Amino acid sequence: MELQAGKWYKMSRFIAFASGKGGVGRTSITFNLGVALSLFGEEVVMLDLDLVMANLDVITGLLNPDVTLHDVLVRDKSIDECVYEVNQGIRVVPTGIHFETLKHINPNYISWNKIMNEISDYGDIFLMDLPAGINANVFEGLPENTEAILVTQSTMPSVADALKIRILFNELNIKISGFVLNMWYDDKFLLSENEIESILEVPMIGLIPYDREVERSMALGRSVVEVNPSSPTSNAVMQLAADLLGKEYKPIEPNKEGIVGRIKKFVGLLPDE
Repeated sequence: MELQAGKWYKMSRFIAFASGKGGVGRTSITFNLGVALSLFGEEVVMLDLDLVMANLDVITGLLNPDVTLHDVLVRDKSIDECVYEVNQGIRVVPTGIHFETLKHINPNYISWNKIMNEISDYGDIFLMDLPAGINANVFEGLPENTEAILVTQSTMPSVADALKIRILFNELNIKISGFVLNMWYDDKFLLSENEIESILEVPMIGLIPYDREVERSMALGRSVVEVNPSSPTSNAVMQLAADLLGKEYKPIEPNKEGIVGRIKKFVGLLPDE
C-alpha cells in the first residue's frame, strides 16, 4: 500500500488515455490494450470515465449493465456493484447512458480518489478511458501516479487538439508517457511520426495501423488480438503492451499457407492436417 493525496492505495498502476477530439479510437485502444495486458498475466480493470458519451460497455460486449458508474456517482450504489468481469483477468467499470441519471450528478463533487481507492483491490493495472476534449473535473481528480497516454491520428486537427491536452496535463502536473498514433496509414498529406513528435514534444510509444479487423472485432464485442492475433494491429497492440510492461514480445506471423494452398486443399489436391 502507498499513500496518495491522503488516500491509501494498493500498489496499482493507473494509465489514462486522452484525446483532444473524439473519433480517434481512444476507447478501442483502451479495450484492445487491456486484453493484451491480460495476455501477459496482468489483472486489468478498464474504467469508462466519459460520463456523457460512454461506449466502453458496448465495445466490450457488456450491454445494458444493471449498475453503472452513474448509479455510484448519485450515491445509489457502491462501486463494488458495477465492476464486471468480462473475461479472465479483465474487468470493466461501465458508465451509464441514461441522461435522467446524469442530470443528478454534480461533477464538481465527484471523488475520483475515493472511487480509485475502493476498486484498487480488483486489479494490478487500471486503464482509464477519459472523455474527449478538456474536462478539468475528471483530469484534476486522477490519482497522483497516473500515466497519461495521448491518442491521436495523423491529421492536423487531431494533433492540434492533442497538443491542447498535453499543455493542460503539463499544467496539472500529470505525467505523459507519450502518444499512440492510431489508425495510421501511409499518405504524404498526413503528418509524419517525426512531425507529430515535434509538435507534441512527447515520444511516440505505439503506432497502430489502420485495420478493418478492428471494426470486425468490435462488431463481435471482442478484442482484435483475440479475433485475429496475427493481424498488424494485433501485433502492434501486443508490442505496446509488452513495452509498457518491460517485457519481450515476438510478433505472430500470419498464416503463410496462402490462397492457392487453401483452394488446393478444398478441392482435395492437398491432404487436411
